[in-house]
Amino acid sequence: MNLELLDPWEQEYPQLIEETLEDGYVLNCKFNKRGTLLAAGCLDGRCVVWDFDTKGVSRNLVGHVKPIASISWSHNGGYLLSASKDWTCIYWDLVLGIKQAKIRFDTPLMMAQMHPKNNRRFAAALFQEHPVIVDILDDNTTEKRVLPTESTTEEENSKPTSSYVTAVSWNKKGDLLYTGTSKGYLNIIDLETIKIIHSVRITNTTIKGIQWSRNGRDMLINANDRVIRYFQINQDGIPKLKNKFQDLVNRIQWSQSCFSADGEFVIGGSGHKAEHNIYIWDKKMGNLVKILEGPKEPLDDLCWHPVRPIIGSVSSFGNIYIWTAKHEENWSAFAPDFTELDENLEYEEKEDEFDVVPEDETSTHHLKDEDKELVDVTTNMPIHAYVDSDEEDEAEVYYLPTLEVEHQNSDEEKVVPATKKQKLGPKKKKEEHKKTQRKKERFVEQF
Repeated sequence: MNLELLDPWEQEYPQLIEETLEDGYVLNCKFNKRGTLLAAGCLDGRCVVWDFDTKGVSRNLVGHVKPIASISWSHNGGYLLSASKDWTCIYWDLVLGIKQAKIRFDTPLMMAQMHPKNNRRFAAALFQEHPVIVDILDDNTTEKRVLPTESTTEEENSKPTSSYVTAVSWNKKGDLLYTGTSKGYLNIIDLETIKIIHSVRITNTTIKGIQWSRNGRDMLINANDRVIRYFQINQDGIPKLKNKFQDLVNRIQWSQSCFSADGEFVIGGSGHKAEHNIYIWDKKMGNLVKILEGPKEPLDDLCWHPVRPIIGSVSSFGNIYIWTAKHEENWSAFAPDFTELDENLEYEEKEDEFDVVPEDETSTHHLKDEDKELVDVTTNMPIHAYVDSDEEDEAEVYYLPTLEVEHQNSDEEKVVPATKKQKLGPKKKKEEHKKTQRKKERFVEQF
């Protein structure tokens, strides 16, 4: 991507629904690291992966028997982790289109998230159980480590409580794990010692989700008390409250919250049963910038594109709405002397406009034009806002190859290649009905 070709006046947030993705009953969705692929978990246990450029289905992963609780991308984009209410997690190899590993737990899963650096490690939050960290070994066997839910001082001074972890999230480096409990506590667990190094009570209600900005220095916590809290993380990993976002008039719940691609905006999805609204706030000032009003359908989940001003929102009817900014044609960006006209104008020709120019003068003009700076469109210049300083040089997967043959694993769980369903219109249905009627009449006439 060349910085000189980017539009500096592009809209910073979307304004309207441009497209709708439909494939089954979708519950949640998430973009990959570069925004080239969009994965979604469905009610029937399937996971669908779209190519976001073509909006075509790249993978249709069948493996679960109950709804998908959460989905998570690996660091290199080649693997997808799906956590389901059927007490299992499946680790999918998206390039080959096969199931790499299937991990079973003792209770249903609340959510699971992949490690930000290690492609074969993830953390899982279990229903009314301790969270675990799972390492997938080279032979596809797993190692589980149980994590604490309360600090040692609290366990000694108090009786066992009924609280359990409802949300888990890694920090940017992957050395700390942040967990939110049903009692409103935020615990920070050090992975080397497997102990809670910091615990603070954020709210008196359940913490529903923990979201991070792209730079790893800002964090959002969405709780059941109808407030989205914005924290800044210091060098030790301790969060400090900076702002709160809420609807003081309607006092609505928030289904999901996240940061924008550049981290300057905070968005929250309304949990109202009769509206599909997305609230956009300024992160620093805290003022409401825009309310995106969608169809009269409840909103279940949303995610912001990691690079562009695009939002994907999931409705309770199982559709994914793609919100984009308004694109206005600006021809003066290509030619500075170009002027747009609303009406036709009479043009007066200059005297020497179409005169024959000698070759000597034309050659001098060409030499002057060659001395001008040329825009390099071949060099791939990184955008510093999206470059990770500690990022490892690793082969990333941006797009998925097509599958020609259906793969089938030992558990008879199939990965179905993407095919477009042919929908018959009313005219074709009538024609087919007439053909069947004629065949029946011919068959009756023969006998």
